[in-house]
Amino acid sequence: MKKSNRVTIRQVADYAGLSVATVSRVLNGSRPVAPHLQARVREAVEKLNYEPNVAARFMKGQKTGTLGMIVPDVSHPFFSSMISGAILKAQEIDQVIIVSTSDGKREIEKRAIDGLARTVVDGLIYCPVSTGEPLPEIDRFRRLPIVVVGRRNVFASKPHVYTDNIKGGYLATKYLLRLGRKRVGFLAGFWSPPCTLENIREKSSGPEAGSYSTLDRFAGYYTALKEEGIDYDKSLIVICGYSYQAGYDATKELLERMVEVDSIIAANDLVAAGVLSFLKNQGIGVPDQISVIGYDNNLIAPLTSPGLTSVDQDPRKLGEESVTALARAISGRRVTDTIIDVRLSIRNSTSARR
Repeated sequence: MKKSNRVTIRQVADYAGLSVATVSRVLNGSRPVAPHLQARVREAVEKLNYEPNVAARFMKGQKTGTLGMIVPDVSHPFFSSMISGAILKAQEIDQVIIVSTSDGKREIEKRAIDGLARTVVDGLIYCPVSTGEPLPEIDRFRRLPIVVVGRRNVFASKPHVYTDNIKGGYLATKYLLRLGRKRVGFLAGFWSPPCTLENIREKSSGPEAGSYSTLDRFAGYYTALKEEGIDYDKSLIVICGYSYQAGYDATKELLERMVEVDSIIAANDLVAAGVLSFLKNQGIGVPDQISVIGYDNNLIAPLTSPGLTSVDQDPRKLGEESVTALARAISGRRVTDTIIDVRLSIRNSTSARR
């Protein structure tokens, strides 16, 4: 049998002139070690190119320094920004993240959960596909800390890191109303719609609303209309997906209803780009005839024509805070929910009604 060339912790200890126990304490951070001894260990690790055996540490009940993360769509600008924030924060605290995606589908999410459950991770950052309840497969992580990101009230006993989507929907609607726009269309984005036009208002105030960011945004939309004394009109609501094509098709559906529309709030900036494209093709002026607001304020927003007014929910910070919360949970400290504030970034896709 070929002998392994892997450097052992014993060799690191011999090089540093210290005991294996001292080297182990430095590498694992399990107990305080004098700074000059830490420096000797770090020098030995660098010179010998030592790599800890993660699997062996896990078998001994030690931490691996690896976190799992599941999101609905790694290619989507919102989630890619959230992942970026999480990875950078993890690097700051000497952690590594394994990212998996569900592609917005429950069946793929099941496989993602199964796959991560077979790896060696210390905890999980979980952004579930919005379905009203988490998959039972997530119980495979019951012995590990879990932080839910991007949703609220998914697990009663787990910390959540999420955006104030109710405020986001309220800000967007209130701004349009103050511009004199009284016929505000709302494109309700879902991976898998839990509601219809008939019951979306009821669902937005129900117990499962927190599992769907769009239902929270709708609640803010409805509150703003009510404050201004404007009657709610379900013919201004279109249920759609989260893609460019979804925005294009939803705008087409809305205008084919032949109802008066002077503004549209889109499910995200990709959807809003589809809205702008359809309106341009129809010769409808933006922002004069119809003003448009997106959601996320990602890289797309300033590049559209006209530049897109958008609700900024800072997905990078969502990722950063989820790692911070999970690290606290792994260390055994108490963790409470973290709510990320939102703001409106105003560009040229909105204007006062003439």
